[in-house]
Amino acid sequence: MSFFSGVYQINVRVKEINKAVEWYEEILGFHVLKDYGKTVVLEHDGGVPVCLIEKPPHTELPDNLDGTHPVFSISPSNVEDCKKALMDRGVVVLEGGSEGHFKFRDLDGNLLEAYLAGLYEDEQFKSYR
Repeated sequence: MSFFSGVYQINVRVKEINKAVEWYEEILGFHVLKDYGKTVVLEHDGGVPVCLIEKPPHTELPDNLDGTHPVFSISPSNVEDCKKALMDRGVVVLEGGSEGHFKFRDLDGNLLEAYLAGLYEDEQFKSYR
């Protein structure tokens, strides 16, 4: 038995809250759910909320390439356009990956990942691997 019923939110540290909120809204299409000043909670279609937290100025952001990072679900109806649209908007997409599974960075260099659920199990998604 688990003590938990799910993931409540994902916290992401950012350098400047206003610039980060603008980036997540304009580039990823998220919307502000709650604004507490230096902490802003964003929502997106059916997903776990993302909470942007402005870090203290003297604190370095970690390069989490080999660590913990959020993975966002790609909608099957958007899989053909997602990666290219992000790149067209100036998003830094890491080398490798595929249309259905890739890593990218936000405005502050935080690692994020995009994944099409069922990509490796469902034959209909084979061309996106």
